[in-house]
Formats: sequence, structure tokens, C-alpha cells
Amino acid sequence: MGLSATKATAVGVVRRLRAAGYEALLAGGCVRDMLMGHRASDYDVATSATPRQVKQIFGHVLMIGAKFGVAMVIINRRTIEVTTFRSDLSYSDGRRPDGVKFVTPKRDAQRRDFTINGMFYDPISRRVIDYVGGKKDLQAGVIRAIGDPERRFAEDYLRMLRAVRFAGRFGFRIERATARAIKRRAGRITKISGERIREELEKMFARKPALATLKQLHKLQLIKAILPELFADTNHWSKASRRAGAVSERGDALLTIASLLCDLPASDIRRIVRRWGGSNEMRKSLLWMSEHLDDWRTAHEMSLAQFKRILAHRDFRRLEMLWRFEERFADGGKSRSLAIRRRIKAIDPKQIDPQPLLTGADLKEIGLKEGAILGRVLRKLYDAQLNEQITNRRDALRMARSLITDR
Repeated sequence: MGLSATKATAVGVVRRLRAAGYEALLAGGCVRDMLMGHRASDYDVATSATPRQVKQIFGHVLMIGAKFGVAMVIINRRTIEVTTFRSDLSYSDGRRPDGVKFVTPKRDAQRRDFTINGMFYDPISRRVIDYVGGKKDLQAGVIRAIGDPERRFAEDYLRMLRAVRFAGRFGFRIERATARAIKRRAGRITKISGERIREELEKMFARKPALATLKQLHKLQLIKAILPELFADTNHWSKASRRAGAVSERGDALLTIASLLCDLPASDIRRIVRRWGGSNEMRKSLLWMSEHLDDWRTAHEMSLAQFKRILAHRDFRRLEMLWRFEERFADGGKSRSLAIRRRIKAIDPKQIDPQPLLTGADLKEIGLKEGAILGRVLRKLYDAQLNEQITNRRDALRMARSLITDR
């Protein structure tokens, strides 16, 4: 859809809307971030203009969310969301309003999720417009639902996860009534699509450390609703949460998710990834880390070929972090981890995943026909190469002829 809008782009949109006779303000998270002295990742504009009127003013406008009062304005390949001041009607699906009506900025602020996200900013007069007490909660470090928290969460259950994410991101506390409402409605989170849940978890775990966030998810009973598999066995959550806490300092969402799931059966991991709408790459990574979780016990003494194959995998650095935790958890030590690290340093990086000395075409030239035997000979040759038993093409051809003769 293009690049995120800069502040200059957003202010330009505000100016053009004002020049056309409409009210227009910066809204939401960008106002919060500016007040906190953070660089905003994107900018949203709220206006009294309807999407149709916005389209008349700007040349390139996507009307994807027009029925909800949203128009996507594209300027110099940058996309900015322009939303009409609105009040949402009922929410039948706990996600989107059944309809909207266009209202004043004050009414618009009252339909937003949390007070710290409900402020406006007038970039022309450089004035914060706060109808919901957002500045006060920002200064106090509080996440508070606007109005009735039960109603806010019933409108979109994902807001329960967003509350935890914001609390973890900013080091804020969740206001008591808001926290109580989340705990009461935690089981409803499953009404949200798995994709949205996964995306929210990835945002949480991409920031470090995630330990406080994990504790909050557990305290508010959200993690039990999202990942019931971790509570089928009384020991799963205890160890998984400690492991996740240990690795979360990396700010690596996939690693933190792996740390939670890696003790589960492969069938559970597949089901969770499918439920979350995760990619094939995510599924393969999580299954691979789970499969090799206990290899820390033998990695220092396994064959060089076996070790190099693990070392060459794209997720090895993540696996090594899990190995370190597993050893500490098992016996409080780190001798195996140190031995593994020494072994890695002793290997020439160029020899970890080298190009094969021989290909299938080479084997055919010396008389081997295509079939299962060809694949087996290639695997044996590559094992020998990884084990550094053969180091050049001549030795590889000699070994290949010997394997073909012996079969």
C-alpha cells in the first residue's frame, strides 16, 4: 500500500482539509508518541470530511474502509489514514462496528480504546485537545479504557491484548477497573481471528524484555485462553514461562514464541500455527527448534556432519539460546554450552554449509543411473565432505566410484 506517512505528510493533509473548509486534527497513537517524546511510526488524521469529500480533495485515495468512515490518502507513495469523526454503532462480531454515524471530535474520542490513545493534536496551533484525560494518564503511567471498559472490550476483544501490549511497551500499569474487565472477558479473546491474535503477540514479543508482559497475560488469564495447550500439563506453563522470560531479552518474537511452545507435541505446534494462520516458514522453524531442543546434551560429541547441519540452519542462533536455558534448568550449569561454543569457533565458517563437491550430474557421468541410489550416494558423499574426510573433487570421485562398486 506504500510507505507510512511522515509528520510532514500528515500536517500537509491537515492543511489541505482545513483549506477546503473542514476540521482536521492528528489523532491517536501519534499524539501519544509525540507527548512521550517518541518518534511516531505512523500518523493518522481525523476530520469532519466524509470519505467521499476526502476523495474530492485528494487525487489518489483508496476507499477500502469508506463505510466505516476511513479513506486512505496516498501522497508521494506515502499512505495516511484519514478517518471521519465518528461514533460506532453496535458490534455484533466483537471486531467491527455494524455501522457508524459521523459526530463531533469529542464524541469520536469517546469511542476510542484507551485514554492515552484518545487525544487529538492541532499541528497548526500546536495544541493538544484532550476530552478523555489522556495527558493525565500518560503522566501517571496508566492504561485506562475510555468510558465503560466492559463496553470497550465488547466492541473489539483484541483491545484486551492491546492493553497488555501497551502496558509492557511503556512500563505502565493497567488501571484496576480495566484489568478486572479484561480478566472477566479473557475467554472471549478466542472470538478474535487467530491471525489478529498472532500479530498482537508478535508485536508484544518483538520488544524486550517480554517477561513482564508474559506475567500480565497470565495474571489476566489471557494466555490460558490463547494457548490452552500450555495448561494441559501442570508443568508446561511453569517451565515455558521461565524459558520465555530468559530469552525475551532478545526482542525476537519467533524465539519467544518457540520458547513457549517447544515442549509441546509436534501435533500441538502444528495445530497452534494453523489456528494462528501462521506461515509455513513459522511452522517449520517452530517444529525444527522443538525437534532439536534436547540436542544440547549431545551436540558437543555428535559427528561433525550432524553438528554442521544443525549449525547451518537459519534458526540455529535461536536454538542455541534455548539450549542455554535447558542446561541451566536441568543442572544449573553451562559446561555443555561452553563446549558447544568452543566447537563452533573451531569450525571454518566456509565449511559449515559448503557447495557439494559432486552433483547428481557428476554421478551420472561415471555411470550411476537416476533413482533412489543416486540420492543415497549423494548424501553419503556430502556427509563425508562435512566430516572433512574428503576435501576436493578428486577424492570425492574416488569415493563415489567405491560406493557405486560396493552397492
